[in-house]
Amino acid sequence: MIFRFNRKFKIWNLTFFLLLGASPCFSQVKTLKPEILPIPDLDLERLEKIVYLRESEWSEKDKELCERAEEEMAHFYSPACSWYCGGRIDTVKASSFLSERYIGQNAHDFSTVNAWVEGVPGSGIGEYLEYTFPASCPRITHVLILNGYIKNKTVWRNNARVKQLLMYYNGEPYAILELDDTRDIQKFDVGLLGFRRPEVIDQSGEPDWTIRFEILEVYPGDKYEDTAITEIYFDGIDVH
Repeated sequence: MIFRFNRKFKIWNLTFFLLLGASPCFSQVKTLKPEILPIPDLDLERLEKIVYLRESEWSEKDKELCERAEEEMAHFYSPACSWYCGGRIDTVKASSFLSERYIGQNAHDFSTVNAWVEGVPGSGIGEYLEYTFPASCPRITHVLILNGYIKNKTVWRNNARVKQLLMYYNGEPYAILELDDTRDIQKFDVGLLGFRRPEVIDQSGEPDWTIRFEILEVYPGDKYEDTAITEIYFDGIDVH
């Protein structure tokens, strides 16, 4: 089971996009929009806490919360019975993080109360998360994102959220992901990524492969400039 927005930033961001549009290597990059998978209106912080308790310590309200979460949420937000039955990630690298509490690995721990928070002055434009996959890893077809620090509505509003991510596949610009300003899951169809061929078991001679997500633009937070991402995880083929 599972911040201040200023004129200087706006000018810098506009300059970046003008350069982006003028660069031939970005001219063929596609823009992707998400399918929104609504998360039930659950007390996510409480849910995270009670899973570490013995069931005998659960209140009736706790039991109801867990049962509802299992019915309404776990079927699309869980590493169980999914691409993760065969898929794995070797490393999650962050270009920066605000403190040890907000490291890059938080963005792939299937927890709704942890998040990656970038650690540079301003809104984190240009900061990134990079995922490394072994060559034999099942191929990926979808990227799923919990945008911002979603553990509760106040924290989510106070911190900045991502508006656009530049996605790199093996070091090359691949797509721009346009994120909605929502706490719900955002699912992007990214095509077919990876090297695995189902008929080949041993692919030790193939190189590892990477996907990087770089912040291009943000939705400003009400209180802090820091930009957060709770989760980036994956779905795909070559399992089951």
